[in-house]
Amino acid sequence: MMELRQYQEQSLEALESYLRLAEEHGAKMAFLHQTERPYRAVPQLPGLPYVCLRIPTGGGKTLMACHALGIAAKEFLQAEQSVCLWLVPSNAIREQTLSALRDRGHPYRQALEEKCGGLVTVMDLSESLYVTRGTLADRRRSPGPRRSRSRAIVAGT
Repeated sequence: MMELRQYQEQSLEALESYLRLAEEHGAKMAFLHQTERPYRAVPQLPGLPYVCLRIPTGGGKTLMACHALGIAAKEFLQAEQSVCLWLVPSNAIREQTLSALRDRGHPYRQALEEKCGGLVTVMDLSESLYVTRGTLADRRRSPGPRRSRSRAIVAGT
């Protein structure tokens, strides 16, 4: 798996801390604690934490996003199963991202699987229209009822 640079690790640690605090004390207090600046909530999304990690061009944002998905599911959602809508600015980038996320040998997919517990389903928007519980079910044999624990990644423009 691809190693993160120091600034990437620091940014992801800050995100993890923010989301943990947001779950415990709310987005406003978490943001104030992390940045010492006032929090500006999104009026249309009450109660939903809103934060932006600023990374320069070529700074590894896609790799960081793969790591961030697992952090968000664990620290804020506290869920074994989640769905991510991965928005990109163009069809060319969507196709490139989908290709990388579907390739089990690619560092992006490896990061996703490591941070999301190994159960990842990647699909495009048209495939997501037909998703069922069975699509996301953990197909490994295990005692007890079959549980749906996959992280679904849906890429769209």
